Amino acid sequence: MSNKLQEEVEEVLDEAAEVIHDVGDVIHDVIEGLSEEEVIAESEHPGLEHVILMLRNVTVVAAVILFILSLIITEYSHPLKGIGYFLGAMAYFYEIILLTDCFTERIPHREMFMAYCFGPMYILLGLSYVLGH
Repeated sequence: MSNKLQEEVEEVLDEAAEVIHDVGDVIHDVIEGLSEEEVIAESEHPGLEHVILMLRNVTVVAAVILFILSLIITEYSHPLKGIGYFLGAMAYFYEIILLTDCFTERIPHREMFMAYCFGPMYILLGLSYVLGH
Protein backbone atom coordinates (compact mmCIF):
# COMPACT_ATOMS: atom_id res chain seq x y z
CA MET A 1 0.00 0.00 0.00
CA SER A 2 1.24 3.45 -0.83
CA ASN A 3 2.00 5.92 1.93
CA LYS A 4 -0.81 8.23 0.82
CA LEU A 5 -3.38 5.42 0.81
CA GLN A 6 -2.14 4.20 4.18
CA GLU A 7 -2.47 7.73 5.64
CA GLU A 8 -6.02 8.03 4.29
CA VAL A 9 -6.97 4.66 5.78
CA GLU A 10 -5.49 5.70 9.14
CA GLU A 11 -7.44 8.98 9.04
CA VAL A 12 -10.68 7.14 8.30
CA LEU A 13 -10.00 4.69 11.14
CA ASP A 14 -9.23 7.56 13.53
CA GLU A 15 -12.47 9.31 12.57
CA ALA A 16 -14.42 6.06 12.99
CA ALA A 17 -12.89 5.58 16.45
CA GLU A 18 -13.96 9.12 17.42
CA VAL A 19 -17.50 8.49 16.17
CA ILE A 20 -17.69 5.20 18.10
CA HIS A 21 -16.45 6.99 21.23
CA ASP A 22 -19.03 9.77 20.76
CA VAL A 23 -21.82 7.22 20.27
CA GLY A 24 -20.72 5.49 23.47
CA ASP A 25 -20.94 8.82 25.32
CA VAL A 26 -24.43 9.45 23.94
CA ILE A 27 -25.59 5.95 24.96
CA HIS A 28 -24.17 6.51 28.45
CA ASP A 29 -25.98 9.87 28.73
CA VAL A 30 -29.28 8.32 27.57
CA ILE A 31 -29.01 5.50 30.09
CA GLU A 32 -28.12 7.96 32.84
CA GLY A 33 -31.06 10.20 31.86
CA LEU A 34 -33.48 7.29 31.92
CA SER A 35 -32.32 5.96 35.28
CA GLU A 36 -31.42 9.24 37.03
CA GLU A 37 -29.61 7.28 39.71
CA GLU A 38 -28.11 10.46 41.20
CA VAL A 39 -31.53 12.03 41.77
CA ILE A 40 -33.01 8.89 43.29
CA ALA A 41 -29.93 8.16 45.44
CA GLU A 42 -30.33 11.48 47.28
CA SER A 43 -34.10 11.13 47.65
CA GLU A 44 -36.03 10.63 50.85
CA HIS A 45 -38.41 8.39 48.88
CA PRO A 46 -36.19 6.25 46.61
CA GLY A 47 -38.74 3.46 46.06
CA LEU A 48 -41.57 5.82 45.19
CA GLU A 49 -39.34 7.95 42.98
CA HIS A 50 -38.16 4.86 41.12
CA VAL A 51 -41.80 4.04 40.30
CA ILE A 52 -42.47 7.66 39.28
CA LEU A 53 -39.35 7.63 37.10
CA MET A 54 -40.57 4.50 35.32
CA LEU A 55 -44.02 6.08 34.85
CA ARG A 56 -42.38 9.20 33.40
CA ASN A 57 -40.33 7.13 30.98
CA VAL A 58 -43.35 5.06 29.91
CA THR A 59 -45.44 8.19 29.27
CA VAL A 60 -42.65 9.75 27.22
CA VAL A 61 -42.22 6.62 25.09
CA ALA A 62 -46.00 6.31 24.65
CA ALA A 63 -46.21 9.97 23.58
CA VAL A 64 -43.43 9.48 21.03
CA ILE A 65 -45.18 6.38 19.64
CA LEU A 66 -48.46 8.28 19.34
CA PHE A 67 -46.78 11.19 17.54
CA ILE A 68 -45.12 8.77 15.11
CA LEU A 69 -48.44 7.01 14.56
CA SER A 70 -50.09 10.37 13.90
CA LEU A 71 -47.71 10.81 10.96
CA ILE A 72 -48.56 7.38 9.59
CA ILE A 73 -52.29 7.19 10.31
CA THR A 74 -53.35 10.61 9.06
CA GLU A 75 -57.06 9.89 9.45
CA TYR A 76 -56.67 9.84 13.25
CA SER A 77 -53.74 12.23 13.53
CA HIS A 78 -55.54 14.85 15.62
CA PRO A 79 -56.74 12.51 18.39
CA LEU A 80 -53.38 10.72 18.43
CA LYS A 81 -51.53 14.03 18.81
CA GLY A 82 -54.01 15.17 21.46
CA ILE A 83 -53.46 12.06 23.56
CA GLY A 84 -49.71 12.38 22.94
CA TYR A 85 -49.77 15.92 24.34
CA PHE A 86 -51.72 14.75 27.42
CA LEU A 87 -49.08 12.08 28.00
CA GLY A 88 -46.38 14.75 27.59
CA ALA A 89 -48.10 16.85 30.26
CA MET A 90 -48.16 13.82 32.55
CA ALA A 91 -44.46 13.31 31.93
CA TYR A 92 -43.77 16.91 32.97
CA PHE A 93 -45.86 16.37 36.12
CA TYR A 94 -43.84 13.27 36.96
CA GLU A 95 -40.67 15.28 36.33
CA ILE A 96 -41.83 17.95 38.80
CA ILE A 97 -42.46 15.22 41.39
CA LEU A 98 -38.96 13.81 40.81
CA LEU A 99 -37.18 17.16 40.96
CA THR A 100 -39.00 18.28 44.10
CA ASP A 101 -38.46 14.91 45.83
CA CYS A 102 -42.20 14.22 46.02
CA PHE A 103 -42.93 17.89 46.81
CA THR A 104 -40.69 17.87 49.91
CA GLU A 105 -38.09 20.29 48.49
CA ARG A 106 -38.57 23.76 47.12
CA ILE A 107 -36.88 24.31 43.81
CA PRO A 108 -36.53 27.88 42.48
CA HIS A 109 -39.07 28.70 39.76
CA ARG A 110 -36.34 29.66 37.31
CA GLU A 111 -35.08 26.05 37.43
CA MET A 112 -38.59 24.61 37.05
CA PHE A 113 -39.71 27.07 34.36
CA MET A 114 -39.98 24.51 31.54
CA ALA A 115 -41.94 21.98 33.55
CA TYR A 116 -44.28 24.62 34.94
CA CYS A 117 -44.91 26.21 31.52
CA PHE A 118 -44.80 23.26 29.15
CA GLY A 119 -47.01 20.97 31.25
CA PRO A 120 -50.06 23.27 31.09
CA MET A 121 -49.23 24.21 27.50
CA TYR A 122 -49.27 20.51 26.54
CA ILE A 123 -52.70 20.18 28.16
CA LEU A 124 -53.96 23.12 26.08
CA LEU A 125 -52.42 21.68 22.92
CA GLY A 126 -53.97 18.30 23.69
CA LEU A 127 -57.38 19.90 24.12
CA SER A 128 -57.00 21.85 20.90
CA TYR A 129 -56.21 18.67 18.96
CA VAL A 130 -58.93 16.55 20.56
CA LEU A 131 -61.67 19.20 20.41
CA GLY A 132 -60.58 20.91 17.22
CA HIS A 133 -60.97 17.92 14.90
